Amino acid sequence: MDSKDKEINKIKQELNELIDIIFQAKEVNKPIDEIERHVFRTLLIIGKQLIMLYVNEVSNKVSNKVNGYQNKGKFTRTYFSIFGKISFSREKYYSKEKRQTIYPTDIALCMPKEEYSYNLQDWIGLSATDMDFRSSVGIINRIFGHDIKEIQAERISNKLSEEVEIFYKQETHLNKEEEGSFFAAGFDDKGVPILPAEVNRVADSSGMRLGKGQKKGVKKSSTVSVTYSFNPNIRTAEKVVASLFKEKKYNENNSEESIESKKDANNKHTRAFLSDKKKAIEYGFDNILKRSPEKKKDIVVLVDGDRGLEQAINRAIEAKGIKERVIFKVLDFIHVTEYLWKAANIYYGEKSPLRLEWVKQQCLLLLKGEHNATIKNLHELIQDCKYKTSKCKMIESVIKYLMNHKHMMNYKECLARGFPISTGAIESACGHFVQSRMERNGMRWSLKGAMNMLNLRAINKNKDWGIYMKYYIEKKQMSNGTLDYKMVA
Repeated sequence: MDSKDKEINKIKQELNELIDIIFQAKEVNKPIDEIERHVFRTLLIIGKQLIMLYVNEVSNKVSNKVNGYQNKGKFTRTYFSIFGKISFSREKYYSKEKRQTIYPTDIALCMPKEEYSYNLQDWIGLSATDMDFRSSVGIINRIFGHDIKEIQAERISNKLSEEVEIFYKQETHLNKEEEGSFFAAGFDDKGVPILPAEVNRVADSSGMRLGKGQKKGVKKSSTVSVTYSFNPNIRTAEKVVASLFKEKKYNENNSEESIESKKDANNKHTRAFLSDKKKAIEYGFDNILKRSPEKKKDIVVLVDGDRGLEQAINRAIEAKGIKERVIFKVLDFIHVTEYLWKAANIYYGEKSPLRLEWVKQQCLLLLKGEHNATIKNLHELIQDCKYKTSKCKMIESVIKYLMNHKHMMNYKECLARGFPISTGAIESACGHFVQSRMERNGMRWSLKGAMNMLNLRAINKNKDWGIYMKYYIEKKQMSNGTLDYKMVA
């Protein structure tokens, strides 16, 4: 009996013993969870044996002669599968002319260059996009009994991110649901904590308590790009105001979903770029152009009032030649209400019940296109508190904000045509996409590591993980090269 037959018999014996244990357990009334764990552990052992059996089978069929390469002997390779580590010997070949070393067995098995299997890389990488590196391997270690270190999760994540940029330049990720009648694009900035040494800065303090004027850590701005298509959702000003103020007992910190529905956004696509506002904005518009090559669907751009961001958007629109397609630039209405609350709090006081009705009235005026009426009402507040200079200046700043952004406050027509007036999807992306992963307690990133994670997180949150991993694996296998060798019959 050869070694292969012995291994097969060993696997069959372990499987039979497992079946016997199940029937014996029935008689002694063992808890099902105990049996479940035993079955799972045994199947992991059997799985490891089967993987080893397959490796040996392929290895034995690989020809020991490769054209143009010299055999340099056998070398051991460790492969970390989902069932555990296996080691095996395979032939090493070297071409002096090409200055290249190859392992035919590795190529025949389509093995990764790294120790970890593509399956483990897949699981660890996906977990790491939603939780810290230690936790991402902790769950896998607990389930499979492995001892993978958190540094490996970081290395695997960095490696997996290598093809994201190229992947998103393809159109393979665009096969999603049917697009809506219009497109929307929004952009916003969110800070990412960076290691001080990465930006040539020294941390203000390494202690638990910071001194006066000291800042905790160093941040680099990431610009978030969110694009989606939508079908018109016509609303009245009264309906928007009613939905805006009915939540959280009229708390001024209403969520963006009070005036926009997530159901209105089709195929939402999110990316974030570290310290590259121009690239983020251009990427957003390029994404729309890929999704709407016929150039018939108009675009609505949502902004939060940042003048620098607006100017960068204008430059990108001009450079992309889509000025005619961008039919509206809309100032986020939630930001506008925050300024109205600011004026109401200054004039009435933060505990006054009169604030609510005043803010609701101004919101209704703005949504109906009566911008000048709101400005007039703000001026009346100034006249009433003309002897309190500081209050006057604060209300004047609100007036200035509304005047400077009047060109983006055509809410009346937006509502009549069913267009969005809130950057809710973008605000959500900043919090959910960036902050929830990048700003956990004690986290500090290298510049490269931060961008790598933002890229991988985009793959996950855009629901592209499956097709990206297929693309990634195929790309890596192609980079390993092909050989002119024959399998033994």
